[in-house]
Amino acid sequence: MAVLASQHVSSAHAGVADAEWDSALQRMGGHFLQSTLWQRVQTALGHDVIWSRNEDWMWAGAIRAGHFPRYAYLPHGPTAVSRDAMSGALQDAVNAARTRSLDFVRTEPAGDAALPALAASAAHPSRPIQPRWTWVLDLAADEATLRRGLSAGHRGAINAAARRGLMFRASGDPDDIEVFLHLQERTAAAGRFRGQGQSYHRAVARTLMPEHAATLYIAEAGGAPVAAALCFDFSGTRYYAHAVSDPELGRKLQAAAPLVWQMILDARKAGARRFDFWGVSPVNQPAPGAPPHPWDGFSQFKRSFGGTAIERAGTWDLGVRSLRYSLYRAAVRFRR
Repeated sequence: MAVLASQHVSSAHAGVADAEWDSALQRMGGHFLQSTLWQRVQTALGHDVIWSRNEDWMWAGAIRAGHFPRYAYLPHGPTAVSRDAMSGALQDAVNAARTRSLDFVRTEPAGDAALPALAASAAHPSRPIQPRWTWVLDLAADEATLRRGLSAGHRGAINAAARRGLMFRASGDPDDIEVFLHLQERTAAAGRFRGQGQSYHRAVARTLMPEHAATLYIAEAGGAPVAAALCFDFSGTRYYAHAVSDPELGRKLQAAAPLVWQMILDARKAGARRFDFWGVSPVNQPAPGAPPHPWDGFSQFKRSFGGTAIERAGTWDLGVRSLRYSLYRAAVRFRR
């Protein structure tokens, strides 16, 4: 089992990163999930956070510290300016994990340097955590141009929203996450996708909404909520993070498309440059005879707003404690 060799003692720190972190992350083009805001969410969820950086790279992660395995997860990280810098960041994360007796580092490095650095680091592809593919809409265009990029179905739903009695509001009140959770429970009761647990959504709302880093959009008809969506804002990007719709009225009124459209328009008005739909099914065609991707339905919904596919490096593991990591990989293969 190949494991990165120890070359230096990591300079990693414990706890939420310092006040300079987010400005440095923005200069390097890093993702929201590497920000101090998301580090605070992880802390609220009960995870220990570690981080490290120099002038060419930076990474932050949360320790998943069950009995077995124990590992550090770096969502959309590290961020680095070059392949050599990325290799240094990956090495630093491994050394930080080693000093904490963790079994491996789970990483999703960002940028063009990611894949070459992962290959040089003998990384192993892992089950996806954050989606490898996302869909991004450029908000530089004017509203009329953005509207022309919509599919006919989305355009029709948006045009008919007022006629169907739909109204939309944006909330920064953490208590309104209960609206989202109520709709989520209705969706789950109907046998559809459940999503993240209630404690997760409450922690996100209570941490991010007071910082104006998260907004809950709610679609209502007759005074009752029929759909809701939570977005994150960071460094000129609005991220479409979580969404839910009443299994009956939400679909009947076609509330989802006009709700997202309102999110897009508000983001553009606030000066955002991009709308990141977060995750879609792979753009490349499946092999002949292969079953459809389970994300095809909501991926088509997202693509129907116009935009461009972006492929990232994916999720990878860097072994730290060789024997324990080998046992973990064997257990994963057995469960499959």
